[in-house]
Amino acid sequence: MIRTVRSVALATSVIAASAQPSPAQTLPRCPEADAAIVSRLDSAHSIAGEPFTFKLVAHVAAKGSLPDLPIGTRGFGIVAYTEHARGSGSPGRLVVEPRFLRLLDGTHVPVLGDPQLSQGFVQGETRNVNGALAFVPGFGFAVEGYNALHRGREIVIEKGTRFRVILGDELALGECFVPPPSALDVR
Repeated sequence: MIRTVRSVALATSVIAASAQPSPAQTLPRCPEADAAIVSRLDSAHSIAGEPFTFKLVAHVAAKGSLPDLPIGTRGFGIVAYTEHARGSGSPGRLVVEPRFLRLLDGTHVPVLGDPQLSQGFVQGETRNVNGALAFVPGFGFAVEGYNALHRGREIVIEKGTRFRVILGDELALGECFVPPPSALDVR
């Protein structure tokens, strides 16, 4: 009898929880915009804390507290982390953080990199030879020697590379949501 009561109570709580709307269903979608890098960034020359610029590639109409953002509006961000490629095939790494857009009147509009995508963190290649070849008799020393001595590949974000930004600070305040990427919404 006690087991039945517990089962009914558990089933009731699961049904009640599933009937409540998720936060994503009750919050509006965060305003987004497509942007492009203005100048080339690379892990070989970039320094953490260094500024970079980007621009909007499409017009964003005013909505709520968000002002009208014309195409070409300039944005600014920082290189948050960089690691140069090293020996043993260690690749270069680069983390960029877009921070704000600056309008012609000097007004700043805060932006965030889209947290659903990994565009903010990019990594070069190791260029290591497949480790399985180290087990082939006669090749092991050569493969391990090569892997230990060569440098990894630096990462480069070319001028014009597009990425998505979240406009405003509503996401940080929990007042809007960013839907997860799906197969139909590839950016």
